[in-house]
Amino acid sequence: MAEKIPYLNMGAELKVNAVHRSEFDMPSPMSITGGSYRYQHAQGGCVAKGYVYTCMITDGSVQPSRCCIFRHDPASGKLVGHSEEMELGHANDCAYNPDENTIVISLCDGTTRMAILDADTLALLKIVELEGHVLCNIAYDPGKKIYAASAVQNEMIYIYDRDFKLIRKFPGFMSREESGEYSMQGAITDGVYFYVLEWHGGHRWPKENITIESEVHTHFLVWEIETGKFAGTVELGIRREVEYAGYLDGKFWMGANNIRWNGMELYEVEITEA
Repeated sequence: MAEKIPYLNMGAELKVNAVHRSEFDMPSPMSITGGSYRYQHAQGGCVAKGYVYTCMITDGSVQPSRCCIFRHDPASGKLVGHSEEMELGHANDCAYNPDENTIVISLCDGTTRMAILDADTLALLKIVELEGHVLCNIAYDPGKKIYAASAVQNEMIYIYDRDFKLIRKFPGFMSREESGEYSMQGAITDGVYFYVLEWHGGHRWPKENITIESEVHTHFLVWEIETGKFAGTVELGIRREVEYAGYLDGKFWMGANNIRWNGMELYEVEITEA
């Protein structure tokens, strides 16, 4: 079963401790899949059945993009399983549904499509298309049997039942800054709040092809699911492009691209009242 995400008191002052756990072992994709693609960009991910699942996609030179889902042991960082090569768009986020024992992946490919995978075999079961607008993330709460997702283009948040039928929607937003990049990343829910990972980056690619790094930060933007009311922001203290979030052993776990943009890093994030 999935470990229940604890209710955070958004009315209290929160203390956040982030620790860089490890850079995961990423063997050569040639030896893993027998294919010819290099999976170097971490995208969607989740925690399921005590493991960390990460969607790794090919670089932009491969079209259409290929995806492979890797299963790691968070205690050791070792690879313990992987999927076959699939075409899953950007694979921007995923969620575990313990009721169905499935991994649900948001393709974030200009559509509202979700890929449903068996959590044990990582085999693709089906593709479903939801009502909404270019959904970039997905989260599931087993208590209320609901999915929550947000769309970057129209900045709306959508709540679905366990059969992906739309229950309600309400406005969200992105806290833009004057410089740098920004994007909605992964998401999680505790059934009370919907936590959307937002990344503000200083990564720039000028004509000289020189990477310049300025201030980079990631936080949760938090909304009440029942009312659609904005509840606040939780700064996570991670200076990386965090791609997804999960919860295990009393801590939030964040997957990020490592600094070389090849593979991933894992962060433990403990959030308590100050």
